[in-house]
Amino acid sequence: MARERKEKSEFGAYLAQAISDAKMVQSDFYTAVGIKKPYFYDILTGKTNPPPRETLEKMLDVLEEKLPADDHRRSTFFNLAAKCRQEIPVDINDLIRDHPEQWDNIRRELTKMLGAQR
Repeated sequence: MARERKEKSEFGAYLAQAISDAKMVQSDFYTAVGIKKPYFYDILTGKTNPPPRETLEKMLDVLEEKLPADDHRRSTFFNLAAKCRQEIPVDINDLIRDHPEQWDNIRRELTKMLGAQR
């Protein structure tokens, strides 16, 4: 009996394409990252949320062994992972959290930039 192919999540599709761009096979990728096959496929299909920041960083490190470092790839990676989790990207969250003295300025600028109303 043929197995049903599951659709990839938006993050999973991006990750699969990045692995392909790096000319890696998926098994080599998830082994290098240090995760198991079932967890990797759960990430691809969205059965589980994208992994925590440490694992995302390791994934990027493995990709960047084969591809040049790319700020756009890095931000897209964090953005799509956060979108799947319905969270703020971890790198943005860390910047905000690490600068509490700037929270009023951040709030003011975001309000101006996004047109938010109180």
